[in-house]
Amino acid sequence: MSVLHKSVSAGLIALTIAGALTATAPAAQARDRHHHRGDVWAGVAAGLAGGIIGGAIVSGSQRPVYVEPEYEYAPPPPPPVYHRTYYRTEYVPRCHYEWVENEWSDAYRARVCPRY
Repeated sequence: MSVLHKSVSAGLIALTIAGALTATAPAAQARDRHHHRGDVWAGVAAGLAGGIIGGAIVSGSQRPVYVEPEYEYAPPPPPPVYHRTYYRTEYVPRCHYEWVENEWSDAYRARVCPRY
């Protein structure tokens, strides 16, 4: 609340209380002011003190203020780990030996080489 808002609120409350006390005062007490002059200043002082105390109470009450909640964020994930992949070419010999049969069904080993 701003200072002006607090001051206006305190003043209005003091005027309301003073007006209520004046309006509800009986006629007999209102006529006695000429006979007891010292009592008037005591009433004024009591009214001012009540207005100040009432204004302080009202200005002290604050509206609820919205506060954003503090979120607890999870830590970021660790960076990805990249493993190097090594591709080894499998050694395949160009030529190899196989069992082969000739026209007379004799088995023998022959060297076979692919044609690239």
